[in-house]
Amino acid sequence: MNSHHCHAKRKYTFMINKSNNTAINSFCSYEQLEKFLNTICVFDLTFMKRSITGRVKEVNEDFLLLEMRDGRLLCARLDCVLGFGQVKNQPVRAV
Repeated sequence: MNSHHCHAKRKYTFMINKSNNTAINSFCSYEQLEKFLNTICVFDLTFMKRSITGRVKEVNEDFLLLEMRDGRLLCARLDCVLGFGQVKNQPVRAV
């Protein structure tokens, strides 16, 4: 019984995300995110419980690639971005 309840909850969450895709996509477009290439930003993503911080490594019309502090990479579809913001103090990078 618990597994059925849990499965139903996940299905309901998916339906919410699906119905909001248009609003999310219009908020977070490729052109908007492209301005933040090579900067460190905080992202709120639909599939994570907490926000994450990472350097925006790549952006295209479908996804973005973030690099975490420890070097791990995270790839997410643009429609998974609920919100993002650039951190105030950007580290200086060697040229």
